[in-house]
Amino acid sequence: MALIKMELFSECLTRKTFVNIIVPELSEKRVLPNGKFPVVWLMHGAFDGYQGWERFTSIELYAQKRGVMVVMPDVENSFYSNYPLGRYYDYLTEELPRMLAQYFPMSTERQDTFIGGLSMGGHGTARIGYQNPDRFAAMGLFSSANFIDMNLPMAPGGQRRPCNFIRWQVLGCEDRDMSTLRDTIHDNRHLAQLASESGQPLPKIFSCCGTQDHCYQDCKNDVAFLRHLPNPYDVVFFESTGIHHWDFWDEWVRVFLQWLPIRERTNEYA
Repeated sequence: MALIKMELFSECLTRKTFVNIIVPELSEKRVLPNGKFPVVWLMHGAFDGYQGWERFTSIELYAQKRGVMVVMPDVENSFYSNYPLGRYYDYLTEELPRMLAQYFPMSTERQDTFIGGLSMGGHGTARIGYQNPDRFAAMGLFSSANFIDMNLPMAPGGQRRPCNFIRWQVLGCEDRDMSTLRDTIHDNRHLAQLASESGQPLPKIFSCCGTQDHCYQDCKNDVAFLRHLPNPYDVVFFESTGIHHWDFWDEWVRVFLQWLPIRERTNEYA
């Protein structure tokens, strides 16, 4: 395996940014019939960055066992949106995939492309996946639900959580009323329904959350919503003891990679 830290200039962000990439060795001959590797895009949470998955989980080991390329971009606290400090949605859906496809043996076919993320990264995963169902075969939502429906608890000592203020600023609800974002591009349930009604093939969904996580009930509510649409999603939900923490995500990202519907490869060993 190769772990590559790239610094590149983004026109969408108008500055340099970083991305971590895990690439299987070509000598392992675990490529797809098109001669390339399946790719998993992994999105980080709020107040974190592109190194989070690499630092706090064994993602490189899991990727080695599954034979997948993993892309871990940096999006700061953007909620994966276009806003005055950077066109992060455009960067992730247009610019970065185009750039990386020039540098690496990554498949760009839908059946070989997957996306996942934790917390804020799950919000971004859902938005990108629902708005681009033609590009992703499956996606993973780790401890994440429709953010405009979530009422995050007070921090210890009764202090308001900074994440709430960032949501209000980035998503554009200056009056702090998240209900004003319903039926917009920031409402993932709305986007899920639009994709469901579009007639396009829908990505399979892997959702998981710790039973002590403040997102737990919101995650279950979202899964129920997806399953009960007229054109329902193929969604699985997993739970286990855990809080909003890397201990939980490290355990379940391994399961997620094993669950992915990756095409059979002659020399794969998992």
